[in-house]
Amino acid sequence: MNHLFFLRNVRNTSRTRLYSTTSPKSPHAQWYSDVVPAMIPICLLGSAVYLGLQLAQTRLSHEKYMDAAQQRAALLEAQVHQLQQDRSQPQPLPSSSSSSKRSWLW
Repeated sequence: MNHLFFLRNVRNTSRTRLYSTTSPKSPHAQWYSDVVPAMIPICLLGSAVYLGLQLAQTRLSHEKYMDAAQQRAALLEAQVHQLQQDRSQPQPLPSSSSSSKRSWLW
């Protein structure tokens, strides 16, 4: 019977925190214990907003780059098509007057 009382007493004393009742918190520690836990959700929300905006900016930048690349590719394809048409048309033979021209060196 005496052992049960001792065990209950040990359990009750182990639950109490001696450091919290021995001295009052300093103003500095009190300020940190009030402010820091309140700032955690604010930091998480700020980080989520920042990452969301960064993702949106990256996506829009990539979309702008892809539009410019598609326009450039369309322009180059048009140039290739025009050059292929020019190549497929028969070229006039050079006239004999061009062979009569002499270079300035000879």
